[in-house]
Amino acid sequence: MSSADLSQLTAIISTANRPKSLRRVVQSVRRKFADLKILVADHGNEPRVPKQADQVKVPPAVGRASACNALLSRVRTPYFLMLDDRAELTAETLTEPLLELVAEDKLDLAAGDFIGCRRRFWLFVKRQPQPGHGLLDFAGDELTLRSGHRTIGEGYAWCDFVHHFFVAKTSKVRDLGGWDPELENDERIEFFVRAQRRGLRVGLAPEVIASLWDEPAPIEDNYVDRRSLAVAKMGLSRMVDLEGHVIKAPRRVMAA
Repeated sequence: MSSADLSQLTAIISTANRPKSLRRVVQSVRRKFADLKILVADHGNEPRVPKQADQVKVPPAVGRASACNALLSRVRTPYFLMLDDRAELTAETLTEPLLELVAEDKLDLAAGDFIGCRRRFWLFVKRQPQPGHGLLDFAGDELTLRSGHRTIGEGYAWCDFVHHFFVAKTSKVRDLGGWDPELENDERIEFFVRAQRRGLRVGLAPEVIASLWDEPAPIEDNYVDRRSLAVAKMGLSRMVDLEGHVIKAPRRVMAA
């Protein structure tokens, strides 16, 4: 078996109230990979899953974390490809290097990067790099997120967290417990903190690039910011995100 045998891979996509974006990403995957299995969990108000993908039913407004866990439970291949619902694989996007990195046991989770795309005047598209990988800088019970990576490996750069555009070992993420459902749509950093503490090897393949379209935030009538809860669940007092915003753990949770 080639280390890039796509029969060993399943694409998973969590989405909510973005039918046009979902259709675009599913079609982009199908154009490149005619036979790749695609699983979609739509936790929006009116789920609309394209016929090129298989639907994994979840309750409305359940949150991305629960949707991702439902998708993970349906994966039957050794590896899965996580895709942001705003992503688009272009003709130049190579996902095979990500699969090779995990299949050859160089990494447990191998990510690509994004070029941010914004349509202007309906005719022109502004494109610019939109890196989402970085490092977890701990100082006592405080965490600061920093852009960039550490040392360079063979075909990848070591980092601690990445975009929702990666190939991972299914068993490793299941052993980690997947994503915390209590954190709903603010689950990403807490997931990667647990991954680091459990010794998962995370890296970025800088030559693997996909598009990430600038889309309006989905309508979430019951959205609650769970980042403070995430900070508490990580056992921290505060976190500084990539934009310099400070998120503090709730006092009552810290006191408990």
